[in-house]
Amino acid sequence: MSSTATQLDTLAAALADPDSDLNQIADLEDALVAARDTGLVPRLHEHLASAVDARNSYGRHVLCNILAATAGSKALPALLRAFAHDLGDDQDSLSAILADFAHQDRAYARSIVLPWAAGPDLDLRRAGLWLLGFVPEPSDLDLLVGAVQDSDDRVRSVTVGTIGSHTKTTAQAVDLLTALLADLSPQVRVNALSSLGFARQPRTLSAIHRLAEDDSARVRAWVAIALSRFPTPEPASLAVLDLLARDSDAFVQEQAVAARKKLTA
Repeated sequence: MSSTATQLDTLAAALADPDSDLNQIADLEDALVAARDTGLVPRLHEHLASAVDARNSYGRHVLCNILAATAGSKALPALLRAFAHDLGDDQDSLSAILADFAHQDRAYARSIVLPWAAGPDLDLRRAGLWLLGFVPEPSDLDLLVGAVQDSDDRVRSVTVGTIGSHTKTTAQAVDLLTALLADLSPQVRVNALSSLGFARQPRTLSAIHRLAEDDSARVRAWVAIALSRFPTPEPASLAVLDLLARDSDAFVQEQAVAARKKLTA
């Protein structure tokens, strides 16, 4: 067994032990990242799968960093498969790695994510739809139209962001997002408001305004946030913000006041 393989096995054992020395883990991670020993890739896949199966989010984080440094963008399928499992952490680092690899090789990334985005596995479908937003093509719209009708609100939620990557190139994307303001899931409505805020299409304002009376305080707060992203203050938008500034929820009030201040500065 090579010295790097021994280091990797030692690291995997330490990651599985909640009482391990974090400094030792960091030192082993640094050494393996620096080594970039491609002979470790199969072993890394095994240890990463074990960490995910054990719902070890820290283990996933460390092993994904090493795999990414070792295999580069060719590690994308294994990394995305690990990412697909919700282990309760934010995955910011892994998200950034995946987005970077997708940008490095769009064709390869799309060859991975398109089958997943239309596939039967719920977790892989969500992951594929998410990463598809970083490598969009106009031909994706038909797939996304189907995805926003998925019975799982998590699939619909992640699809919203991917649709948002098309708003500068097709009016259909804006129409889809506007329709999603009526989705049964508050999270989907929030995501749609966020994407429409970035799209800044005046024709969507009336639909955004209507959600000022939404049952969900988070949705009402995001009405204010979305309106704050528009370049000019429409009188109707200011009236909505004045209404939200008197909302029963303190966070909604705070966002409405901040949005009005930004628009009228």
